[in-house]
Amino acid sequence: MRAAVYHGAGRIELQELPDPAAGPGELVVRVDACGICGSDLMTWYQDPRAPVVLGHEPVGTVVEAGDGAPFAPGERVFVHHHVPCFTCRLCRAGRHTLCDLFRATRIDPGGLAERIRVPEPNVRADVLRLPDHLPDATATLVEPLACVLRGQRMAGVGPGSRVAVVGAGSMGLLEVQCALALGAEAVAVVEPRADRRPAAAALGAVLADGLDADAVRDALGGEGADQVFVCTHHHGAIAGSLAMAGPGGVVQLFAPTAPGEMVPLDLGAAFFREVSLQSTYSAGPFDTRDALDLLASGRVRADGVVTHRMGLDAVQEAFRLARSGEATKVVIEP
Repeated sequence: MRAAVYHGAGRIELQELPDPAAGPGELVVRVDACGICGSDLMTWYQDPRAPVVLGHEPVGTVVEAGDGAPFAPGERVFVHHHVPCFTCRLCRAGRHTLCDLFRATRIDPGGLAERIRVPEPNVRADVLRLPDHLPDATATLVEPLACVLRGQRMAGVGPGSRVAVVGAGSMGLLEVQCALALGAEAVAVVEPRADRRPAAAALGAVLADGLDADAVRDALGGEGADQVFVCTHHHGAIAGSLAMAGPGGVVQLFAPTAPGEMVPLDLGAAFFREVSLQSTYSAGPFDTRDALDLLASGRVRADGVVTHRMGLDAVQEAFRLARSGEATKVVIEP
């Protein structure tokens, strides 16, 4: 089978790899679509793992089911690349993404391949059947939307929330839709790129004029945000987000900076407003199920989020488009 192998320093190429086989409780899934995530583009994160097949947002069709696997060939499924044990101290506290098994599990070899092997723990905990009406490209948003949903729950988004989203890339657009689906009263978006603002507005966001706390307050009716989601690693955006939060507000870092990067923050100004600073990583099996429900019901849409669909042969161009920002979200359809 063919797979897109990342070799480091931004270099990715197609290679022939052996076809996977399903062991007991495992699946082999033909990948019908897989999104390119921002983390796939982070050389500081991916280079130490190279050579590696990237892609962790796959959906596809079961072609082989090992003994005991609760799926049959021909079924369309979403596959989560990480799953928790459910029994450790962190899992019992609801922190599934910090579980040792969660960090150790993965699909083989990766979603940017024609076929993947899904290990038994993943099959058991977080492979989900897809409804017939849900297109493959939309279904690839289950994993990123689940990450957004988990973060918003952690930050306390709910009915009446006033939310600010910094960055209107694919994750920012999912943040907008997720907040509105959870009942947010208003969502303000800060996005310096003029070409990305219309998509946010079309999804129900109010546009704030510049990376400025006063602009965010104006967009939210004169008050600071209850929750601020920072969907960029830009230092100025991270620093400015603290001022966007109202009293008792939460600022959540959704996009990581590289380890060792120092971001200057005015913590003194945030202290007396009791602003909380959070980070969030990935999503658990309860989040993926709820994300699938949001997509299947149409409460969250792929409109404006998925902007390019390309074949595996075009993977190098797909990564170029994603890195340059010409594409908001690229989905590879092997």
